[in-house]
Amino acid sequence: MSTFDKSFTDPDVAVLRQYDESAANYLKDILFGDDLSKRQKWIDLVENNPIFNPKYNMTLEEERDIAYKRIKTVADAKLFSIFDFQNDPVNLFTAHEHLAQIDPSLSTKFTVQFNLFGGSLMALHTERHLPFMKNIDSLKVMGCFCLTELGFGNNAPKMETTATFDQSAQEFSINSPTTASQKYWITNGACHANWAIVFAQTFVEGKLEGINSFLV
Repeated sequence: MSTFDKSFTDPDVAVLRQYDESAANYLKDILFGDDLSKRQKWIDLVENNPIFNPKYNMTLEEERDIAYKRIKTVADAKLFSIFDFQNDPVNLFTAHEHLAQIDPSLSTKFTVQFNLFGGSLMALHTERHLPFMKNIDSLKVMGCFCLTELGFGNNAPKMETTATFDQSAQEFSINSPTTASQKYWITNGACHANWAIVFAQTFVEGKLEGINSFLV
């Protein structure tokens, strides 16, 4: 590896080129912060698939469509799983590092599907949820994260959406009774999502049991 000259101050490109490439590669490897064998898989995924080529001047519908196609391509490549939260948590940061360089809409969609929706299930699941969870990686289960409300943002203690337990039916009834209580800023909610994690003030036999999350 080349030794960097600390006295160097001239930003001239010709001078910069005097430093051999191994020094840059060494720094790049350090900054990557994960198993180096993963990096080339992400690079190959992007370089070899035209779906990741930049596109401009799209309609809202086109932007939503290409964001979904891109996350589906990522999912099909099987470079990340929600079970990495337990088995390889650093891989989450590796995935975000690469996707954020491609498309912010894709990065946001990935965050909602795998961090917020999938990550919440990883944190809160029981054994009976595992068959359901195994369909998240493939996007067969596409989720959204319903915490924020129009009138309260992410101030969860003030939310007005309720989940009331119906003893006779043995189920919870979810209700957003006011305009302010409607779930808002919900990525994937306008299209693509077929499941939601909904946070609500929980009532059982008339007693408030705090805020809980529900698969809807």
